[in-house]
Formats: sequence, C-alpha cells, structure tokens
Amino acid sequence: MIYRQTSTIRKILEVLIVFIGLGVLDQYFEMEMREWILNPFLLALLLFSLRYGLMIGLLGFLFTIVYYSVDTVWSGGDVFLLYYDNTLFTEIFFLLIIVVIGGLYGTSFKERYDTLSDKNAEIKEENEEIKDVLALMEDSQRSMQNQVLESEYTLKRIYEVGKALDQPTPDLVRNEAISVISDLFGAEEIAIYHMDSSRIAMRLKERKGPEEVFPQTVFINEDTLMYRRLLSNKTVTIRTIDDEDDAPLLAGPIMWGNEVQDILIINDLEFDRMTRYQIQILSLILDWLSNRIEKSHESVMKEEEMEMFPGTHIYYKDAFDEKVALQQQRKDDYDVDFSVIQLKFEGFHGMSKIEAEIILRTYLRELDIIGFDEKNQEFYFLLPGTHPEDVSIVEDRIRKALYEKGGNYV
Repeated sequence: MIYRQTSTIRKILEVLIVFIGLGVLDQYFEMEMREWILNPFLLALLLFSLRYGLMIGLLGFLFTIVYYSVDTVWSGGDVFLLYYDNTLFTEIFFLLIIVVIGGLYGTSFKERYDTLSDKNAEIKEENEEIKDVLALMEDSQRSMQNQVLESEYTLKRIYEVGKALDQPTPDLVRNEAISVISDLFGAEEIAIYHMDSSRIAMRLKERKGPEEVFPQTVFINEDTLMYRRLLSNKTVTIRTIDDEDDAPLLAGPIMWGNEVQDILIINDLEFDRMTRYQIQILSLILDWLSNRIEKSHESVMKEEEMEMFPGTHIYYKDAFDEKVALQQQRKDDYDVDFSVIQLKFEGFHGMSKIEAEIILRTYLRELDIIGFDEKNQEFYFLLPGTHPEDVSIVEDRIRKALYEKGGNYV
C-alpha cells in the first residue's frame, strides 16, 4: 500500500507550501535556483504531477510561472521576456512538457492503482466472506457431530426404552413407560389416562406427580380443546394460548386398532426439550408403546381366558387376587389408589353369570375388574384409581343394581 491522499484541499496546500518554501529559500539565500541544472522547481513539478496527476501538476506549474514572474520583477527584469524570449520561453515550455507527461503518467498510474486497489479490496472482501463461510461450515460440522453423538446416545436410550417396555401385561408396560419417559425427558409430572368406551371420559391409569395435578377422571367436552384436537389429529399435541387453563403442556396419543386408547400427559416439560427432534423421539416412543400395549393386551386376554368363568370376563378368585396384588404393587411404586369391594351373593335365581355380568358392567367402568368366589358365593370388584373413601358410592350403586334386577344378596 502506497501513500494516498484523498483530500483535494490538502493536495493544494501541499503544493502551495512546497513552492512558497522553495521561493522563500531562493530569495532569502539568493540561490538562483532557476539557473541550476537540477532545478528544484522542476523536481517539485515532476514529483507532484507523478504523485497527484495532471491537474495538480498544472496547478504547480501555475505557481512556478507566478514565482518566475515575481522573481523577474524583483530582479529588475522584463516579465514579458518570459514569454517572448526564446531561451526563457523554452525553459517554461519544457517545464510544461514535463508537467503534462508526468501528469498523464501519474493519472494513468493512479487509475491503474485504483483499479488494482479496488480488485484487492474485492478479493479481501471475498476472502472475508469465504472465512465466514468456512467458520459457518465448521460450526455446522461441529453441530452435526454433536447431533450424531447425541443421536447415538438417543438410539441407545431408545433401545433401553424398548427393552423396558417389553413387559407381559399392559399395566406393567404403562408403569415402565411412565418411568422411562420421565427419565428421558426430565418430567416430574407425567400420567397415562385410558379412554373409556364412551369416548367422553378418560380414567387415570398411571401417574408420577401430585395427586391433585392428575384427577382420577377427565371428561372430554367442548371446553377441552386440546384433547379434542389430539383425538382429531392423533399426533403429539402441545398446548396453545387458545387451550383451556388447566390443559397440560403436552399430550400424546397411545393408539391401537387405529383409535386413541390411552393418552400420555406431561405437565412440566422444559422448553429446551420441546425441539422438533425431541418431539419426533417422543412420537417414536409412543408408537412403540402403543405396539407393546396392544400386543401385551392380546397376549393377556388369551392367557386370561383360562382364568375367567366360561363366556364371561369374571375372574376366578385366585386370578382376581393376582390382579389385586398387581394393583398393590402399582400403589407401592407409583402411589396409585385402588379399592376392592367384597359383596356376599347367594344364588342367581336362574340368572347365568353372563346375565349377572351384563347387569354389573352397566354400573362399572371399563377398567374395573370383577371376580367371583364360587365356593363362598361372593363377588369381588377391583376398582383401579378409586380412593377408598369413595368406594361406598360404588358399592351402593352395585347393591342397588342387583336388587332392582332381582338378585338376592346379604
């Protein structure tokens, strides 16, 4: 980079100061610079014309003519001889030729320099852009590497989730689902609800978190916009500002038979966990969970046919006790309430167990389990999610149903 002066005023001042300085030195010391072979005025003109181009060179030539004229007058000579005497005129003309040639060369050189300088600036700008692109590519590469590492970690976790969900019964599958999803997404308030056959209510199956956060029953009506949107779209649904105040932060469908059978609810998911990637992972886990619940349900139903009275869904007493033990395990592990009703029943007055079940099922929920002790002629009812304080309401409803339908009980 060479010295560049962009201010025209400074260029003029430089020329003025230099030629005034030369004139003062010439007059004060009587140096007769005009007579020198290496005339300082000639050198100054050549320097300015080469440095700043033709126009500034001509300005310097004008200052030189003015000084020559003043010097001639002060020395008692005739100023007109400068322009009519061949010797003096030749000297001035020679200065003009030097200025024109030097100025044209300086202007041409300046234009070439400006062109090269502009190209250099463009190249530097392109280099900076390339550096920025390279930096962006490096950041993208690091991000992709992190995503790959994260993906490998997530795939490992998904494999662990798959192993955890490989349980023999739907309830155990749901239990493990609550545990692994809570751990995977850092959620402390999470629950699984089961849709009843009416499709207007959800019954609590599993939960992690305070009891008051997850009621035993959630009714679906016109005000529950989020649940209606989930049932319609059948995809993971995030709460919006238009949803009801008590809507969960996130809900996901658990499906089999092409219908939403269970709904996963998360209340306290962190926002940095709600990326598109994490939602896709959750959708994958829900698909896996749906498949495992459906298959375990089919397997359990086949196995439990041998544990029920023929043609009914009423369990033998031993099988019923196993169901109670399982609910007790859920109570210990996840603090999910349940209740058991024991009802002495003597004789059916000609009614079959199928007819008795039809009567009872009308007043029970889909998830309630019926058992019968044939030896002692006692009915047992397992009510998952029902608090012991509320069991009397259900018991009165069952007694009333049997009484009105002609049953004989004590």
